[in-house]
Amino acid sequence: MTFRKSILPLVAILPLPFLVAGCAITSVTPSAATAGLGMHGAVHGGQQPISGAHVYLLAAGSSGYGNPSVSLLDAATTGNSDSVGAYALTGADGSWTISGAYTCTPNSQVYLYAQGGDPGAGANSAAGLMAVLGTCPGSGTFASAVPFVSINEVTTVAAAYAMSGFAVDALHVSSSGTALALTGIANAFANANNLVDLASGAALTVTPNGNGAVPTAQINLLANIAAECINSTRPNSAKCSALLGDATSDGTVSGTMPTDTASALINIAHNPGANVAALFNLPSPSSPFSPSVSSLPNDFTLSLAFTGAGMHAPTSIAFDAAGNAWVTNQGSDTLTVLTSLGVPIAGSPFSSNGVSSPLQVAIDTQGNAWVANGGSSAVSEFTAAGSPVSGSPFSLTNSDTPGALALDTFGNVWVASPISSDVTKLASGGGASMITGHGIAAPYGVSIDSSGNAWIANLGSN
Repeated sequence: MTFRKSILPLVAILPLPFLVAGCAITSVTPSAATAGLGMHGAVHGGQQPISGAHVYLLAAGSSGYGNPSVSLLDAATTGNSDSVGAYALTGADGSWTISGAYTCTPNSQVYLYAQGGDPGAGANSAAGLMAVLGTCPGSGTFASAVPFVSINEVTTVAAAYAMSGFAVDALHVSSSGTALALTGIANAFANANNLVDLASGAALTVTPNGNGAVPTAQINLLANIAAECINSTRPNSAKCSALLGDATSDGTVSGTMPTDTASALINIAHNPGANVAALFNLPSPSSPFSPSVSSLPNDFTLSLAFTGAGMHAPTSIAFDAAGNAWVTNQGSDTLTVLTSLGVPIAGSPFSSNGVSSPLQVAIDTQGNAWVANGGSSAVSEFTAAGSPVSGSPFSLTNSDTPGALALDTFGNVWVASPISSDVTKLASGGGASMITGHGIAAPYGVSIDSSGNAWIANLGSN
């Protein structure tokens, strides 16, 4: 999914496109937290181990967008802390270990951040690397799910793009704390696992479910760009200055310059079309990650391409409150429903219930999906689980081939029928009314404004 503030600059692509500066962090012990078990891993810049790096365990905040992440480690146990929080220190081989020195609130979103250290050419405070651990399990530990974590440039790209809709920089990742926001950030963090294998630190070629193609070369290109700075001698080296100067908060010279490579990658995810040529030319011929992109890309958007799951000539897409994607398949008379990870939900694709050459889908406030069927004169309604709603399909008397629909805040369904040049309003309490005239001519689009008015796009007129 493209994860920008909602990009997920990670853009997922179905057979049609479905688009994936440091401050001090507040160190708190989350309420209702449980002590975590140990985990370990290694930090590398390219293929070089980074010694002396500070490895922080952080949770996304939930007190508002732009607020600091939360430090989870206990300084008394680790024996190391600074203005960011407690940390584990990497050894000469880049290895690190976190014992039971942290608390983890179930359902919070957790990631690792490694800062500074020496990759072999000298200490470099601009080296910033991340790895997404994801949702804290009910047991309060990641030890069984991810016993070994590689933290490198590839895991950082995956983390930066997955969390970019909720991140200002590597130390400010947060949501508003509402139920929908918490669902959104959980879905976003989970998508990092669609891009990278945490144990090896290598970009995937297909998603874990097997139905999504991963942009491996593009991920490696971004990783190679970051590696040029990480493996340089100092923050003001030529390669670090070039990267940090081109990856500002808004992609322009007037934007805020990041202080580390992880924040730089978050900024690139926010501004994927900025300074593309300059960034593309940073990696050297001996860059550590391959395969990579060999020619100048149009931008640095990352996309996942999902296929199968019954998708055939998809015509429209809508998202429910859980982040599931509902896709109409005109070519197979079905409705495909994918989770935010691109995995089909149970029973998908859905057929029958009057689905015939479906052209558009919309989700109402109850989470039900409404489908305009171009192959009939009816509208179908499904529950969030894909079951037909009682009374569905609903016939549109005297209308022909509904092509578009929209839902207003009162629960009414507005259906445009281009063949019969009319609009039908299905009332939430039952009953239907047909609207003709008023300039309506082969209506192909309908949308509702904030006042509840319906706007109709007429293919048959101007």
